[in-house]
This record gives sequence, structure tokens and C-alpha cells, in this order.
Amino acid sequence: MITDEEWIRRVAAQRADAQQRDYGFDEVVEKLKIASYPRYREDDVVCGISAARIHDLPLYRVGAKRIHIASPSHRLRTAVVNRTTRDVPETDRVRIGKMQLTSPARTSLELIPQIGEPGAFVAMEAVLRRSVFGEDEHTAGRFGYPPDTCELARQAVESLFVPVLERLPTGQQRASRLVGSIGALSESYAESRCSYNLIVLGIRDFEQQVQVLEKGRSIARVDFMDRASKTILFVDGAGKYTETGGKVLQKEATQFNRLVALGYRIVRFTFAEVMDLEAFATKLFGQAPWLRGRVRRNRSV
Repeated sequence: MITDEEWIRRVAAQRADAQQRDYGFDEVVEKLKIASYPRYREDDVVCGISAARIHDLPLYRVGAKRIHIASPSHRLRTAVVNRTTRDVPETDRVRIGKMQLTSPARTSLELIPQIGEPGAFVAMEAVLRRSVFGEDEHTAGRFGYPPDTCELARQAVESLFVPVLERLPTGQQRASRLVGSIGALSESYAESRCSYNLIVLGIRDFEQQVQVLEKGRSIARVDFMDRASKTILFVDGAGKYTETGGKVLQKEATQFNRLVALGYRIVRFTFAEVMDLEAFATKLFGQAPWLRGRVRRNRSV
């Protein structure tokens, strides 16, 4: 750890009491624990939550865990590691430094039984977004998305996820339902969870990252829009206003007023609300009751 630059920056920037409240700090500790484990065997493959940490897939409040390892020939369970006997196909492995890991796509699918469908769905969307936009994933939508983005995402799903699905030993049907619903336009953990919630509720007519124009001029890019009912959903990510918060709030207030003047109906969700499906549904149908008639009978993802 003494030579890890990310660790040094974290420790130098925070007091001990602040570190205890910083979930991101715990993530760094867990990641370093996995990378620094000295007893990996030649055929070990880091998998599940442990591989997700090394791949920097989004995990929300997934606490300290044993290091998850798949091995074709050895089993071991201690306070530090959980090595299970199973073989991971070579095509679903990648190597980072001294470690073999499940690939990002395989890792995200293996998260389904470990952390549940909602969290795994977010991880899968993150893998897809990185595949489509590469290193530009965080700034890809700054000036709008290319018109072929959805087609590129569809192609990436076919090339990245479908072959992995066919190699999963269990849970193929469940994973396939999720794979058929992911997209590359969620820009935050909260937006991915909102997308998942809409799918579970059977509402599939919302589009993401829609530019709203007035006389040919863009006045806002909204998180979700149902064009038929002119309903807009905004999702506030955790810590959204921590930097230059006043300017962000002022800009969004101006956009909100223009959208209302144009006849749009707006529902805004907090991070906590999108994390709770019942709270999300209660607010959505309470403020947009016309959407109840749009719910499809098949509410499975």
C-alpha cells in the first residue's frame, strides 16, 4: 500500500474520522486487499464482487467481502478468501498484473446472484457504456449523443454479452432478461436504477438523454422522456450539487420553467427514491397517474 498512489492520495487528503464516513475510501481499501493478496495460485481467477472492484464497476454499499476466486482444482474458505471449484472459460478471462479475472461482461452477469438484479443491471450498463464510448464514457454526452448510439449499443450487446450468456453454467434465463433491457445512455448509478425501475414496472416508452428544442434551439437535455404524454423524469445523483451547486441549481430552475411553459410535465426523483422501487412507483404514479394506463402486463425485466 505504501507504493500505491491512489491510496496515498486518499490518506493524505482525509482525517481519520472522515475516512470512517467515506464509502469510497472503503472501496479503495477493498481493491488494494484484492490486488495485494500474496497467495494466488496459477489457475486462480478472481471473480464476482472482487473482480467488479478491480474493473471499477459501480457498486453501491457493498461492504467488505472475502476475495472471491474460481479455481478448477482447489477449494478454500477462510476469513480472507472464498475459493470455489469451478472452471471459467479462457475467453471469459482477462489478466491485470499478476491476477487473472473474469472479463467485465462475465463479472457483471455473475453479480446477479451476489448483489441482486438492480445492482447487477447497473454494472452491466456500465460495461456496455464503456464498450460503446471507451475512455470518453464520462464526457460522451456533453454535446449530445450520435444518432447511431443505440445501434452501436445493440451491436455491443451482441458481441459482448450474448456469447458470455451461452457459456454461463447457471442462471442463463434470468441473465438474458437483463441483457435484453440494458442500454448505454445512463450517465450515473441513479439513472441506471431509474431505467431498471421503469422496466420492472412495465413502462418501456421512456427515452433517455432527450434533447428538448424550442424553435430549433436546445433548451435542455432531460434524463427520461415519454413523448406521447410529454412526461419528463429527472434523477438526482448522490452528491450532484456538491461542486458549484448554486450554479447548477440556478441553471436547472431556468430549464424547469421553460419546460413547464412548453407543456411538459415533470417528475423529479432523489437518489434515495430511485433506490427504493416502492417509493419510486408511489411518487411516479402519484405525480403522473396517466402513466398507469401504460403499464404492460408483463412486469418482469
